[in-house]
Amino acid sequence: MSALLQPKKNYRCVQALQPVYPGGPFVFSSDGSFIACACGETINTVDSADFSIKGTIEGNNEAVTALTLSPNDQLLFSAGHSRQIRVWNLSTLKCERSWKGHDGPVMAMACHASGGLLATAGAEE
Repeated sequence: MSALLQPKKNYRCVQALQPVYPGGPFVFSSDGSFIACACGETINTVDSADFSIKGTIEGNNEAVTALTLSPNDQLLFSAGHSRQIRVWNLSTLKCERSWKGHDGPVMAMACHASGGLLATAGAEE
């Protein structure tokens, strides 16, 4: 009978990834270089190559329910249960504009390829 194999005990950590995505809305950039993902009330932009956090957007006072990017990946649109839609500049990580446009929570968004139209879907009663 052969001897039992023993588990290795001398592991070396080469790279540790910090948790960046607990689940929820996310969107990939058009070239796939980064991902924007909602993490409760914050939004992280994450480098696709090494999964490092490139930036964190704070200022949503509620959980984010929908995300989309402009065609040039310079603007990020976010929405939540309060019906508030926000436009974030990804260079500065600042909110440039916000408005309410639905009677219920915004659940989905898409930006037209021209960048001139944002379509939103709400959970109206």
